[in-house]
Amino acid sequence: MSSYRTTKSGTHNLRPPSTSTPTILKKRNTQLNNVPKQKVQINLVDNLKALLISFDQNNDKEKLKYNNLICDIRDAGIEIKDAELVTLLKDARNCVNILNENLTLFVKVILILKWMNRSDEVVSEYRGFLLDVCTAHNYHTKFAIEQLVTCFSHVDSNVFDRVNSMPSEEEERGFKNVHMTLEALLKVIPLAKDLLMTALKRKFPYKKSSVESHLHYIHNLLFVTEYEKSLRKQILSLIVSKLVEIDVHIPREELDRLGSNVNIEIEDIFPMDVDGEYMQVDPDKLEAESFSHILDVCLRRLFMYMNTTCHDPNGDLLWNDTKSLYHDLLSVFESEILPTYNSSHIQYVIYYFISFKTTLAENFSNWLWKKCCDVSSPSTIRQAAAGYLASFLCRAPFVLNSVLKNILFEMSTWCNNYINRVDKSVKVVNEDLLRWHAVFYSMCQSLFYIISFRHHDLMDSKRNLKFMENLNLSKIVTCRLSPLRLCCSTVVNRFAHITKTYQLTYCYVVMDGHIRITDQSIKDEWLYSFFPFDLYVLPRSKDFIMSDLYRHFDDDINKHTNDDEEDKDSSLLIDTMDISPSMLSTSSPAKTDWLGQLVNQHR
Repeated sequence: MSSYRTTKSGTHNLRPPSTSTPTILKKRNTQLNNVPKQKVQINLVDNLKALLISFDQNNDKEKLKYNNLICDIRDAGIEIKDAELVTLLKDARNCVNILNENLTLFVKVILILKWMNRSDEVVSEYRGFLLDVCTAHNYHTKFAIEQLVTCFSHVDSNVFDRVNSMPSEEEERGFKNVHMTLEALLKVIPLAKDLLMTALKRKFPYKKSSVESHLHYIHNLLFVTEYEKSLRKQILSLIVSKLVEIDVHIPREELDRLGSNVNIEIEDIFPMDVDGEYMQVDPDKLEAESFSHILDVCLRRLFMYMNTTCHDPNGDLLWNDTKSLYHDLLSVFESEILPTYNSSHIQYVIYYFISFKTTLAENFSNWLWKKCCDVSSPSTIRQAAAGYLASFLCRAPFVLNSVLKNILFEMSTWCNNYINRVDKSVKVVNEDLLRWHAVFYSMCQSLFYIISFRHHDLMDSKRNLKFMENLNLSKIVTCRLSPLRLCCSTVVNRFAHITKTYQLTYCYVVMDGHIRITDQSIKDEWLYSFFPFDLYVLPRSKDFIMSDLYRHFDDDINKHTNDDEEDKDSSLLIDTMDISPSMLSTSSPAKTDWLGQLVNQHR
């Protein structure tokens, strides 16, 4: 006869039953938690099935026996030896046909047992019980899936030698057991996919949870996409949306700190014991460092996932897999990243992926341009798309010059056509122009930024100079809408200097001949001054981007052309072109102009 040694008594008549059974699964000092002085054995083979069959919720005596059995199994916990746990699981499987809704508590107490890192026999029996009970009684499936998903964020506190917070070998073995069980469950119950997505959203670690919890959970979510590809877009959207929440809560001061530490390693963010006294750490600083660490290691894991998904072991691109993932990522970018306010690094998910092939860069540039021109989209989204397009074309070295020139031509044509439609109606230059023509000014600002940043590539030959002359920039800068007066002063000053140097147009007469709107709050309200692909400063993942996928601003034109005071003023702004502002995009107008602040700091 098989037996199961418990830490509780097998006697079921010590105290009256509780009327609140759901709390039995939690370890509390309730009436049902009998703690006798001796341990006894319950012969499960003889008694378990009989006890479950005779269980009657309306019979206090039978209810007490049932509840005490639940407490016995629950409180045994990790003390159960593998052999005893195998026996318990086998006996429970023999009772599957009677485990109806009245016995839900028994099913739950079996499913919450710790099993994922036990022997192969325990894992096999647990998996068998879970599959049997869910297929026989599908109302247990929701809880079963939640228990499997809960394992995704498991962190072994005894592991101290992690690399970039990744799971240890033993943790990976446990995760693999969970995934094999989940995959088998989804095969026998395909409709459980909806329950799975609900559980994945509910069980996602809170943003203030540990770094390891976040990384392990995301690591396992990405593993799910390997055997359940139909959920990939939803899972990627969930991951990105949660990382966005963390990204936007990282203060600028923390990013500046990371950017100033070139060789930064793992941060020591805990209180230090100095001469027997603890140095207190600012909780806000502690939280900021924790957020940046979480975002850092999770983005690194996402980059690795995209790389392995789209390349074979030899490093060759798998084009069909890449195209499929591109459509999923573009959808996630449109729904989660493009409308996001003040993110600093999450946008590099799409940036890194597009670097795999120049065709992707061309497609993404064209998609952004269509979004800029989409009159059915909110103006804030169109402005954000213009900022993304300008920043991407300037920073990404894998964008072909032909794509750059094509977008510039389309952008200048759009601006000129817009001027032809509305310029004659402009009487006075004031804040109302920003309100009604915000998209136009964002387009002009992006056009000015691209020309200022990429002038070496755009004017390196007579043919390219001819192309630039055909953009009709003079019409744009001299129109009544006055973009030079209303766009960000940093970009405008740099553009004026570049176009004067190459004799494309002369902006200073227009800039000096009018009183410029100097109230920055007016501009902040109606015009986004942002270029989102700022310098990548997260230390553990930056090598994926900053090694060879990022173009820094490198300009030597001022070494030879500081002829007048205007050029000298412009030369002071060179560095600010390489410190683009944090992305500012939201459903309501942005309230911060990082470029404007940087300009003021340099004056």
